[in-house]
Formats: sequence, structure tokens, C-alpha cells
Amino acid sequence: MENRKHIESLGFVIKKEKLSNLASDFRFNELLLEDLDPFPGFYDHFHIPMSETEQKPRSIFAIIKSMSFEDMDDFIRITRTIKKEFKHRFDAVMGRLELQNSLVSCIRIYMEDYSVLPELIGLYAKQGIVFHANKTVKPFSSLINVRKYFVLDEVAPEIYHDEDLPDTYYFSVDRYLPWNKFETVTVTIRNNWDHKVYDAAQAGIYTKNGVVELVRIYDRNATMEHLQYLKEKYRIEANRCL
Repeated sequence: MENRKHIESLGFVIKKEKLSNLASDFRFNELLLEDLDPFPGFYDHFHIPMSETEQKPRSIFAIIKSMSFEDMDDFIRITRTIKKEFKHRFDAVMGRLELQNSLVSCIRIYMEDYSVLPELIGLYAKQGIVFHANKTVKPFSSLINVRKYFVLDEVAPEIYHDEDLPDTYYFSVDRYLPWNKFETVTVTIRNNWDHKVYDAAQAGIYTKNGVVELVRIYDRNATMEHLQYLKEKYRIEANRCL
């Protein structure tokens, strides 16, 4: 039986999303944004309807001014402390996004029950996190970089499935591309392939030997054939960018 890798590592995901003020019945004093288009290559671009039972992934971005990536250890400690007290499931990681021509730090939050979001925000405030004051933000596209912990299982050579996120896969690529080139490569591949309903983002994990560059694919109908095809196409197109 062929041995498959199991990877647990810190890393990052870089993606572009459309953001706007969080629509909520609760009146927040803090600036909270939500993603209007969490997997733009999958849902909105191709008008894929969602069933009532399907859970569309959704992120909340709480904009902060007291921490940055350099403070990640402290943020992880704070989050662990909150999880001991807070009775509801959530995932929170540090990130950075573009807001009105500036880079700002944020907390990216996933929750099963967003009705308890005010309580969670309050717990972070009690731990010393300082949030930007709420203000009106018109919908805009932003490049978002989040730091997260990956738990990956290799399902084919250098192709991995995310244990925590259904329908989410990663494959390794030879080199890092600046976002504008990655976006161009992604559009080229999609326009020359019949299977267009998937979303792609950049990712990477940290190892002893450096960063392993990855492409993240979200695809509810992914097959090994699809993933292997994409892996080879990204390799070819990335080499053309040299």
C-alpha cells in the first residue's frame, strides 16, 4: 500500500473577495465586514443555486488596530483562552486585507451560529483587542491574506484534501507567483477548460526547508482527474510566466 503524507502545519491562504459591512440586526460599534462572494469562481460567477440544506461558507472580518502578524503568538493564546470560556464553536485566525487603499489587520471568523457573534467580539475586547470603529463601507474587492493551521491528507502524489473544510483541496506548484500573475493564469486555465465551476486561491505551508507553494481549489464536484489536470496546467502556465 502506498504511503500517503499527513501534514499539520502553519501556513497561509491568499484570495480576492468582495467585502462589505456585515448585515446584522445587532448594532456593532466595531467595524465588521462580511464576504459577499466567498468562492467567486464557484457560486456567483456561474450562478450556482444553493439548496436549503447546503451551507455556504461565510467569513466575518473584524478589523483590528492593536495587532498584526508579528503578534500572532499572543493572538493564538487569547483565542485559546476564549475557547475555554465560550460555549459555541468558532474558528478565528489572523489576517490582513486592503481597506480604502490601506493594509489593515483583521480577525477572520467562521461560526456555526452567528447570533452569538456579539458575545465573541466582546470576549476579544476584554482580552485587550482594539477594534476599528464601525463605519459605512461600500462593497469592494480586496486581496486577503490569512494565516491558518492546515490539517491535510495526501490523496494523490502532491494533492491534498483539507480535513477541516469539505470540498477543499490543495496541490503543490513549483514557484510562487505574484497575485496578478496567479489571477491571469487562473483565468487562462478556466477559459480553456470545459469544467469551469471551481474556485482557486493561492496557499502555502511552512516547512523546515521553506515554504511549500500550493494552489487551493474549492470544488463540490472535484475528481482526481480534475485535480491532476489543474495541477499540470498550473505548472505549465506558471513556467510561461518566467
